[in-house]
Amino acid sequence: MIGKKLPKHFLAIWTLLLAFAVTNLHAMQMDRPFPAGIKRGKMSTTALAEIVIDGKLKPLSVALKIYNDDNLTVTPASLDVRNIIVYYLENEVGEIQKIWILTAEEAKRPFPPRSN
Repeated sequence: MIGKKLPKHFLAIWTLLLAFAVTNLHAMQMDRPFPAGIKRGKMSTTALAEIVIDGKLKPLSVALKIYNDDNLTVTPASLDVRNIIVYYLENEVGEIQKIWILTAEEAKRPFPPRSN
């Protein structure tokens, strides 16, 4: 019943606004905050879900978090990547604690990133 009472142009405008919002969600995404002390490198994974950064096998923290380019967490076993640009953070004993897989836009920016 409600749909019958609304003017057709109102529904058309509402549909266009909704479509515009959905298609521009990625563009509206804010810059990710990166902590102080991060490093930049090229990351690859091995068949055994090991992480290699700049050609060196890196020890992983048991609390490792990997953020993909959509800022969602992923596991090392779910990655099959070769030479992608990442930021990473090591803990006090040299284990990798966090990894951020960079978007193409973030990879183009100078390092170190400006603090937010």
